Amino acid sequence: MLSIPMNTATAVSLGPFIQAAYDQFTNAPDLVNPPEIVNLPAGFTLERTIQMSDFIIEPIGEPKLYGYLAKGGEPIQQVIAIRGTATATEWWDNLHFLPVSFDPTVKGGGNVAEGFYDIYKTLTTMDPTQQGAAASGLFDKIDPNIPVIVTGHSLGAALATLLAADMSANTPLKPQVWTFASPKVGDANFAAAYGYHSTVSWRIYNVPDVITRVPIDPFDSYQHVNAGYPIDSTGKTRWSLGCLHDLNTYISVLSDGAVPINNPCRP
Repeated sequence: MLSIPMNTATAVSLGPFIQAAYDQFTNAPDLVNPPEIVNLPAGFTLERTIQMSDFIIEPIGEPKLYGYLAKGGEPIQQVIAIRGTATATEWWDNLHFLPVSFDPTVKGGGNVAEGFYDIYKTLTTMDPTQQGAAASGLFDKIDPNIPVIVTGHSLGAALATLLAADMSANTPLKPQVWTFASPKVGDANFAAAYGYHSTVSWRIYNVPDVITRVPIDPFDSYQHVNAGYPIDSTGKTRWSLGCLHDLNTYISVLSDGAVPINNPCRP
């Protein structure tokens, strides 16, 4: 893993990409391949939509929009943004912390939380310009000549971590990874494999946000990936589980208040 200084401006700039994934799902939860993403940051175009399925339903549930691949900016870059938990079913999936082997995806990849991995294994993408087209994989749709960033919040941070591990280990692509409020994704062996294959990776966590401390198991087998970057929203947001974990809280603290705390969470 490369060691570079944290650039909070970069972190703040990625918040709107994740928020756009949340907004799109909230506005049209049944639309799995929207032709455009609501509130996509200016200067970027939608390249692919990303679908995954919840596993609580047997058989596996219908695909839902989890994120997208966009391209643009100056200098040009590709951004893969993945939203966090948005439904009761997804919260249930989050609570499945049984360790399972990540070896089918990354050789020597240790163990990861079952709930995160079961969702990740359903990942597909679609071309937003071709409604009704079949879903396909993601990696061969990424331009290898343009830098790629993978980012996500909460459940989306865990899925982004799995995606980056898979991409870095199994393709020539070496994405930067910027996650917010990530739970622990896997064990020490997974964290080591992730560190070995990844390049730039920042896991931003709010010190009082309890979601970043789970899963907790009797043997303390789960371990965070590097590199962690702590922030502290104490005194800057209302003291509640939701506000301490909210993406807006993270971006507001990182921006030194330039991005205001949303009204429901103002202290």
